[in-house]
This record gives sequence, structure tokens and C-alpha cells, in this order.
Amino acid sequence: LFVVSLARSLVLAINGGKQPLLDNGNPHSAEDQPKPYQKLLSVRSKIRRVAADVDPKLPTVIVSSPYAGQRKYGNVDARKQRRLTRQVALCCFVMFAEGFYATQIFPYVSAMTEELRGTTDLIGPYTGLLYTSQSAGMLISAYVWAAASNHYGRRRCLIFGVSFNIATSFLLACSTDYWITVFLRILAGLTNNNLSILRTSLREFFMQQGADDTTAFSMLSVAFGASSIAGPSVGGLLYVKLPGAGALLPCWAPPFLLCMVLYCISLAVVVTWLPETANLEHRNKQEAIIIEKNPNGGARRLLRETKFILLLVMAGGHSYIFTGWELVYPLFARLHAEAGGEEWLTSDIGLTFLVGSIGLMSYSLLVYPKVAKLMPTIRLWIWQWVPPIVIMPLFPRLVQYALSHGFHHKGWIIRLLNFGSQLVVSILLGSKFISIQLLLNSYVAGQHELLALANGYLVSTQALVRAISPLSTGSLFTVGVHDHIIGPALPFDHLALAGLVCGVACALAFDSSD
Repeated sequence: LFVVSLARSLVLAINGGKQPLLDNGNPHSAEDQPKPYQKLLSVRSKIRRVAADVDPKLPTVIVSSPYAGQRKYGNVDARKQRRLTRQVALCCFVMFAEGFYATQIFPYVSAMTEELRGTTDLIGPYTGLLYTSQSAGMLISAYVWAAASNHYGRRRCLIFGVSFNIATSFLLACSTDYWITVFLRILAGLTNNNLSILRTSLREFFMQQGADDTTAFSMLSVAFGASSIAGPSVGGLLYVKLPGAGALLPCWAPPFLLCMVLYCISLAVVVTWLPETANLEHRNKQEAIIIEKNPNGGARRLLRETKFILLLVMAGGHSYIFTGWELVYPLFARLHAEAGGEEWLTSDIGLTFLVGSIGLMSYSLLVYPKVAKLMPTIRLWIWQWVPPIVIMPLFPRLVQYALSHGFHHKGWIIRLLNFGSQLVVSILLGSKFISIQLLLNSYVAGQHELLALANGYLVSTQALVRAISPLSTGSLFTVGVHDHIIGPALPFDHLALAGLVCGVACALAFDSSD
């Protein structure tokens, strides 16, 4: 400032005390000054005004400009935002790889079972066993992984789990024996608790940065929604015999090899950019201070706490209903008209799921973070159950009513019923994966050593009910189809009843409990 002021005085002296002229011949006024010089004058006027308020008689000493501090804090905020964005991006990629691996087997799991066994006898139970074997492995190892991630760190355990995913994906691509394949899927579940560790790491990172994680978990839901679209479609397309030397491999080798490639990229991303978020040595004094203890003394036992059990029942019931809908809707849509179905093709069903997935991703990204700020998460959870509970029992009955009154099975009325029902279920039930994670984060807030264990219990519960739901819902559908009095609406009714009990009643009890 002193140099600029001296230069200005020299210019005035050279011009005989007159203001220098602009290119148009007019003298400088306050508005005509260049922008950097206007900012300089503004800073100087503020300094003189502050000095005059303190003591007009004292000389003004210019120490520094207040703009420097603003630039400093702006840079800090920008760096923090970049760190948060990078963390969310890499977690979303790993989430996409996990979701793709889980859903790419949907279109061909029954055909894979038939080819592995060489017969169609008891195809249903053996297909269910092959599909649910990985979930059983995840359920068994949940507690061990939670304890390991607390002791060795989230990053190391995630690297270990993704590395084993690469190995098991390759071995599954080469396996041609049914029981070896079942064993490999159990092994894949035992060595994979990546989702719970990933959620724990993301939550801890945002806590350390002092930022709200609602949008971050919404982005995770978007990534899973994208994988749910890509997984089944790509898996079905890649279920082919490879030409040439690849003919020695089974038909399911291409999709599993693609999963291996995605896991290799995930491993590179985790090794390169994922920071360690666990406080392994408790060196952070402030973090150690805020850890909560059980009011009665000693360590908390989550599975002995009624409120946590209610939370698991809410999460399990939600996954049971969401998985049941994904199974029973295609069965009903493909059912022939004489049995009360729609006689839709696989492409029609796929288009309906595509519409629902796009709706879910849009809602999770654009709407849910704003709605979550307007009301408590538990209240949002309860109110979002109302439309699906109403839609599920009405949907098959409205379709059958429309068909019985002469509407075409692929007309706009039937399509509107299908697309509308799928949008309601996909958006409101799909976004509940965000809500249940936020509720769990709040439940163990301040007790970081329980976060990984709680996430492990959550993922294990969801895996268990995903294994049970297809069997029970499919059995009820078979009973309903063969019983003309009950009809194919039976499985839809039981899903709505489960939502009323697990979704609404348990949530009210959770909200009212201490």
C-alpha cells in the first residue's frame, strides 16, 4: 500500500497536482479507477474508518489487508470440499463394483445351476442354495470383520476383502462343479464384508471433516442403483460361450471375469486414495474424550439393546419386502392371462425396472437430501412406508380388474399401472437404504468402536433376509396361483403386511423408546 501510494503521489507531482487523464481525455473519478485500485481504495477507507472510531488522533498503521484472511479460509474450504468429493467418488466406485457383482448373476443363476448339475430336477432349491450361499458366508463372518477393522483398520481390511474378491471371481469363472461353486460363493461371502467397512469409513471421514453425510450416502444409493441397472443387463448379455480357446470356459466366465476387472480397478483406487479413518492408537485426545460409555458401566452390548434390535428388524423387514417385490413382480407380469397375469415379455419387465431405477437415482440425488433436512429421519422413514403399503395389495387387483374389462395387456392403462407402481416402490423403498444407514449412524454416534460392528450386524441381517425372502415369497405365489379363491395377490398382501409390522409398527416403537 505504501508503494502504491508513493507511486500515485509521484504521478500527481509530475502532472502538477492534477489527476491523470483516461484515454478519452477525462480525469479519473472514483468510478473510473481500475478495479484493483478501487479495491485498494475500499480497503484503505475501511482502515481509516476503523482507526477513526478507535482514536482519531492516533496515526493509522497499516498491518495487513483483510482480504488475505478471506482468501486463506476460502482455500481451506476448497481443499476440504475436494477431499470430501474424492472420498465419496471412490466409495461410490467400490459400491458400484459390489452391486454389479451381486446383481449380474440374476438373469442366469437358474441356467447356471442347471448346467452345473446337468439336470432340471429340484432346480428351485438348488438355485436358491447357490444364490444364498454368499449371503450365508457374510452372515457368519460379520462380527469377525467388524473386530478386525477396529484392530487393523478399515483400509487394510478393505484391501484384503477386495483382493479375495478378485481371486474368488476368477475361480468362479473357471468352476464347472456345482458343489465347488457353492463352496467358492461361501468363501466369497466369508472374505467379503466390504459394504459395511465402506459405509463405516465414509461415515468416519465425514465426522472427522465435520461435514454432513446425508448427500454422501444418497450418492452411494445412486451408485448402487446404477449397478442394479447395469448388472442384470450386462450379466445376461455376457452369458455366452467364448470363441476359440475361450470355449473351454463355461458360459458364466465372461460376467465373472468382468467382475474381476472391476475389483482390480477398485483395489487400485483403494490402495491409491482411500485414507485410514479408524483411530487405531487413540492418539486423538478429543476423539477419545467424546467416546460414550454405558450408563451402567462397562462396554455396550448392541444385541442386548431393545432399540438396536428394533433397528435391525426395521432394516431386515425393509430388505425382505424390497427383495420380495423384485421377485414376485416379474413372476406376476409373466403369468399367463388365464391365471390372472399380464403375459409380459422379459423386455417389458426390464423396461419397468429401468424406469424404477432411474426414478430412484434421481430421487436419491436431487430430492432426498432436501427432504431429509425438513424432518427427523425416523419420521421420514415412517411416512415413506404409507404409499407402498397401499400400492402393493392394490396393484395385482387393479391389473386383473382392467384386464377383465377388456383393456389390452400392453395398453397404456396397464403400462401406467406397472410403471406407476414400480416408481412408487423403487423410489420410496429404495431410498430407505439411505434412511436406515443414517439411523444407524445416529444410534452409535460418539462411540466409534461400535460403528463397524453395528454396520456388520446391519449388512448380515439384510443378507439373511435376502436369502429367506425369495423362498417364502415364491412359495406364496405358487400357492396363490393354484388356489383360485386366493389368487396371485397373496404374496403382495403378505409383503404389505410385513411392511406394516416391520416398517411402521417397529419404527413407532423405536421412536418412542428411550
